[in-house]
Amino acid sequence: MPLGTAHMTTTTGDVFRPEVWSPEVLRATENALVMANLVKRFDSLVTGKGDVINIPNLSNLTASDKSASTQVTLQSPTEVNTQISINKHKESSFLIEDLLKVQSNYELMAEYTSKAGESIARQIDTDLLNEYTNFTNTDVGTYGTDITDAVIVAAAEALDLANAPAEDRAFVIYPTQKSALLRLEKFVKSDWLGQYQSPTVVKTGVPSRFMWGDIYGVPTYYTKQVPLTAGTPTQTHNVFIHKEALALALQLAPRTQSAYIIEYLSNLTVVDTIYGVKPIRTDFGIEVRS
Repeated sequence: MPLGTAHMTTTTGDVFRPEVWSPEVLRATENALVMANLVKRFDSLVTGKGDVINIPNLSNLTASDKSASTQVTLQSPTEVNTQISINKHKESSFLIEDLLKVQSNYELMAEYTSKAGESIARQIDTDLLNEYTNFTNTDVGTYGTDITDAVIVAAAEALDLANAPAEDRAFVIYPTQKSALLRLEKFVKSDWLGQYQSPTVVKTGVPSRFMWGDIYGVPTYYTKQVPLTAGTPTQTHNVFIHKEALALALQLAPRTQSAYIIEYLSNLTVVDTIYGVKPIRTDFGIEVRS
């Protein structure tokens, strides 16, 4: 005798199957943030007051021939100044209603406050990297083509010709270019250098969460904050800089403020900051195209 089709299944008995929630939340991945520590900082000059920083520029002098019984040759360069405007006020905020707060199994205030802080730091990195458009040194590389060893050498040479000191340089690349450089054997194989037991070129340098390595003595970082311009091909604007290429003046360090909004029976949290960015030695920065 056929049993029919009245079977107990996961559909008919779904009410008996509990949904299990992890005690951990899956946080959105955060971008690598690197630029704020690689540029010239003027935070202390604007702590609490002012909306413009004036930086006097000092010209080089030249050496003149001195002949017997003649006066020295006086020099009187007309100097200018560089201004940093403190004109960026950024905020990231959220509001959590009591019903959600009381019934949630998670510390939502803490979780989202952390995310708000990250969004502020990400914006500062973005603003600094977008200043590549104001660099005056000759760009190197080709849009749509991976960075090569020769391109890196050309970027370093351009800074050398601009009299940029060897220390305090940094190379900031989009993650796809990290992959491209990993395919160059000279950067990843110790035996290329004849040093089998030694670190490779990209395993040395100052420790950093998003520092990939050290190339020709220049710390190399990767971040998705490197600007992209859509097109055919997509234009990637990596940068090779000396610290004094760009300036950051953080007038108000990121702060967190919370208040209970009784009209909405909710907690409002705001993270904000005030700052300005400016290229100050435009020939100390190079766009490395890829």
